[in-house]
Amino acid sequence: MERPEDRSYSYESDSVPEVSIFQASRDHYGVFYRLDIIDRQPELRIMVPTDKGDTMMDIYLVRLSGISPLSVGFVEMAAYEGSSAYEQAREATLQHMLYAVAEMMKLLFWSGDLQRMTFPPEIEVYPLSLHNDKKTRRGRSGLL
Repeated sequence: MERPEDRSYSYESDSVPEVSIFQASRDHYGVFYRLDIIDRQPELRIMVPTDKGDTMMDIYLVRLSGISPLSVGFVEMAAYEGSSAYEQAREATLQHMLYAVAEMMKLLFWSGDLQRMTFPPEIEVYPLSLHNDKKTRRGRSGLL
């Protein structure tokens, strides 16, 4: 795996999520996910339990990278002004799209290396809250 340049990340969005879903992982014990559409883009927060730190968990923000074609549909759907029937179905459709894209984002996240903070190039991963042993590492996206 290649390691990209370090880059810090500060979450400064005041935007209210268009859609927000909270779920427990079926595959990773104690892990929880928060799925959001914020500013027309899917975001995934992954909460991983730890035995150390104030929160006893590490929290990662996962976003689609610029090379991923998966985010385009969210932007186009938000910009489109359709019929009243379309508008009535928009939120449910966005939820289904978010579920589907989040499954891909989860798969890409778990195929990466948390210790080295390297991940497939289709996602960008930013540590939002890590226990002290990992605090020296900052947000990184990587290549497999």
